[in-house]
Amino acid sequence: MDFCTLKELNPTERRRLISIAYGYLGSLIDAEDAVQDALLRFEQADRAEIRNPEAWLTTVVTRICIDKLRSAEHRREVYPGEWLPEPVFNGPTPEQEAITRSRLSMGLLYLLEKLDPEQRAVFVLREVFEYPYQEIAEIVRKSEAACRQMMVRAKAALGRVEAPSAVSEAVASSVLTRFIDAVAQGDERALLEVLSPDALLVADGGGKVKSVLNPLHGSRNVAKFFLGVRRKVGVLDVRPATVNGGPGLLTYQDGKVTGASAITIEDGRITAIHAVTNPDKLLGNT
Repeated sequence: MDFCTLKELNPTERRRLISIAYGYLGSLIDAEDAVQDALLRFEQADRAEIRNPEAWLTTVVTRICIDKLRSAEHRREVYPGEWLPEPVFNGPTPEQEAITRSRLSMGLLYLLEKLDPEQRAVFVLREVFEYPYQEIAEIVRKSEAACRQMMVRAKAALGRVEAPSAVSEAVASSVLTRFIDAVAQGDERALLEVLSPDALLVADGGGKVKSVLNPLHGSRNVAKFFLGVRRKVGVLDVRPATVNGGPGLLTYQDGKVTGASAITIEDGRITAIHAVTNPDKLLGNT
């Protein structure tokens, strides 16, 4: 494989590397930067010593991302409210489409914030991209036994991480439409019927726009929040969409996307809403 720039990299390989980096960082822009950085290092490396460029790049991208995560730990500790990943919606580019086909849901990426950088790398490589432990060990410079133990601790920290069952387009469309209509009409009963009793709302305004700072648990609390927004700002322009490969909603104002929410649906009801309104995290999709 002979290439020297991101654009010259095999498209399939480029999408794979960016998807992995996005799994680590939760930002498409940062993921692209990490891959570009790895390619610059590839240009400067002794090609004769690189027997497997794909494995070499995966290793370098991973280590770059681990360093980025470590440098971002303090910023995320002082981040106003909850930190959510940059959502991927519409999928106009191959890189975004690759991410939407992966299992990198907003809910999973939110949970991964509980892990330290190396644990996150091991989890993403093993659980999402199904790398064997032998390769993971070489990438993160740990023994196979250490990587297996890190995976055990990661799963213990995350708790339930199973992806929700696939939802048909018809069911997703029906649930999203019922939710949008219930909020628009201010119908609390209809809203409670479409929300699961243990529904969760996590919002990220990044201190740039008003948003709930702490997660809301329970259908009544979630319903109260959305009905309160309706009373304060009126009926919003909300449309169904695909966000990180699953059901979602986009909020528009003057034709511009001002919010993207990933919606988890189980048994015909909404169990989780991960909503991003931080304008800085919506730029990568424009």
